[in-house]
Amino acid sequence: MSGSGFTLDDIDRMSAECAVALRPEYEGVHATCRQTEDIPLPHSTGILLQARCRCACHNPIAQAMPSDD
Repeated sequence: MSGSGFTLDDIDRMSAECAVALRPEYEGVHATCRQTEDIPLPHSTGILLQARCRCACHNPIAQAMPSDD
């Protein structure tokens, strides 16, 4: 994805929906991401069954910042 500003490591930390939504023709797919929280493995400590999407749209700090609109 040259020119997108994202590295492969960034994309690896995103959900499939958010990674596909980086393409201009698939921007609407981004809204279908449901990986907004870490899901721990039951009866374990510190092991994740599924990690949350690390996309900036799910980042609470980015959401709390005022926009320039």
